[in-house]
Amino acid sequence: MTVYRYLFHATLLMTILTCAGYTSGLSSTSSFPGGYIQVDGGRLYYEAAGEGEAIVLIHDGLLHRETWNLEFDQLARDYRVIRYDRRGYGRSTPPEQPFSNVEDLHEIFRALSVERAMLIGMSAGGRLAVDYTLAYPEQVTSLVLVGPVVSGMGFTNHFFDRSGRLTQDIMANRERWGRFYVAEDPYSIAPQNQAARELATRLLEANPHNFDAVNTQLAQPPERPAIERLSAIAVPTLIAVGEYDIADVHAHAGALEAGIPGSQRVIVRGAAHFVPMEQPETLLSLVQSFRISGRFNFILRTQSVAEAIDYFHSLREEDPNVVPFEENAMNQEAYSYLFQGQVEEATALFKLIVAVYPDSWNAYDSLGEALLTAGDRSGAEANYRKSLELNPGNSNAVRVLESMGVKIGD
Repeated sequence: MTVYRYLFHATLLMTILTCAGYTSGLSSTSSFPGGYIQVDGGRLYYEAAGEGEAIVLIHDGLLHRETWNLEFDQLARDYRVIRYDRRGYGRSTPPEQPFSNVEDLHEIFRALSVERAMLIGMSAGGRLAVDYTLAYPEQVTSLVLVGPVVSGMGFTNHFFDRSGRLTQDIMANRERWGRFYVAEDPYSIAPQNQAARELATRLLEANPHNFDAVNTQLAQPPERPAIERLSAIAVPTLIAVGEYDIADVHAHAGALEAGIPGSQRVIVRGAAHFVPMEQPETLLSLVQSFRISGRFNFILRTQSVAEAIDYFHSLREEDPNVVPFEENAMNQEAYSYLFQGQVEEATALFKLIVAVYPDSWNAYDSLGEALLTAGDRSGAEANYRKSLELNPGNSNAVRVLESMGVKIGD
């Protein structure tokens, strides 16, 4: 690789690491209460709205805070939501000396009197959210990482040249280079999401300084890369990746899932890398459900079934109608215990599913299987009968009951 090409690839890497996410359905302007916060060597522009638990939105590197227009407006109805422009983006001043994105975010917390918050980070905003959690774990309640990358993990040539689509001729013109991501790259925005492409293009054209190389060149990396320390993260974590995102981002998301205890990964249909712009409603739905289910699943996966069930009951005391898990997902979780021979834990989870979904024939069928495995034939029979009552076409229940010597008509 020539020195010229290496420099272009190195700069491209820094750009893509800070690239992703716009908002569909809203204009590119905002009118929320905001102001400036003084940081070492510059000023950061922020906006805040709503009351309640705090959420901080961290943008990517091709746009700025307006990445989150729809999410910001919707979440502010129930939470205190803060978004800000990182150095060199939007209304914040460009960097003139080396700086730390982690310390800039910490100054946001301090200046706005945020004691603890959920961090929602897009692409390199997700990387920053992880780095910040490792640096200031006491200030983070949970993480939502959207199309994230992680410091300390590498990339393939496919990631650099986008399968040959990103040529040296394109990179030689910085304006053309930036436009490539929003107008052409199929891994950034799925081809069918034309409205998202048009909006992203308008937003970038209105803020061309967002693509200045200095924004990333002066940003200092953490002293230790996060990839080596993910196991130290002890908060509920949701990882969301678009189904058409580039393979490297899926690999980074998989590394985050494997490394962060109790984390959950979901694939967002109909989106590539720019999930907040391509599928904002889906992302909002994921965030809202994660607010309810995140802590429950975290306890289940990092502590014990009994503690998770205790937490469930505490939730029900506050809200008798709360549902902190989806039936199919928890059914699979319970079966994982059953297949590992942890019959008592599996049975407890199946009973919990029945309690939350009392009209589900499949829930009773699964509980029947666990009870039969545990040697409780009468309990198994009762649940298989209930499953048949709800679904007379349940051939599995018929087969099991007949194998037990039970006459179906009895």
